[in-house]
Amino acid sequence: MLRRRTILVGVAALALPATALVAFGGPTLFASALSPSFPVACKVTATVTFTPPLTQAGTIGTSRSAVTTMAITGGHLSGCLSAAPATAPGHGTIADMTVNLPATRLTGTRNYATGYCPAFTSAQTLKAFRNLAFDITWTGGASGTSVFTTTKAATANNTDGEFGFAFSGKEGLGSYAEKSLNQITEFLDATDSAAVLTGCAGALTVSTATIDVTNSVAIL
Repeated sequence: MLRRRTILVGVAALALPATALVAFGGPTLFASALSPSFPVACKVTATVTFTPPLTQAGTIGTSRSAVTTMAITGGHLSGCLSAAPATAPGHGTIADMTVNLPATRLTGTRNYATGYCPAFTSAQTLKAFRNLAFDITWTGGASGTSVFTTTKAATANNTDGEFGFAFSGKEGLGSYAEKSLNQITEFLDATDSAAVLTGCAGALTVSTATIDVTNSVAIL
């Protein structure tokens, strides 16, 4: 008799409407249907040129408004993948851009240094990246353009000993816009990473560096 009663309870549960399943904490499939995201993931490369070049001592001056010019040119997105209905783009190009890194006040003096390598990995540099805009032109797929605007930057290191920056932001307009998945992570090549991580010790100089396409990725 007990076994028959258990079977009847199970049958009654199966007969409950879907709304009742939701009320009792049933599968969320019945509760909502979220729109899928179709980000585009690509490898990134570019050339970075510093004026003046980064050195351990920097270039000394007395102007607090002096800057180190960081020119980012030849930006290229390749190997792009996406599940977007409009298909993934073949590749993309990033418009050239310039970042002005503020001079560093030298402790105990009235002097300021530009091209000051020990400060390159500091919060001072991260602050200069705020509102940095990546203007991207796509080829293939949905084509068109995208504008990625940096809202936050953080330093990053990988297992190959490379140093770089992770840019989090928003894609305000353009193709492949996804609100929740926007990040560009760029690593300097191994040689220049080793230099900046030591503050260019040992008379090292970094004038031109390459963004390592093997480890640098954009997800838009």
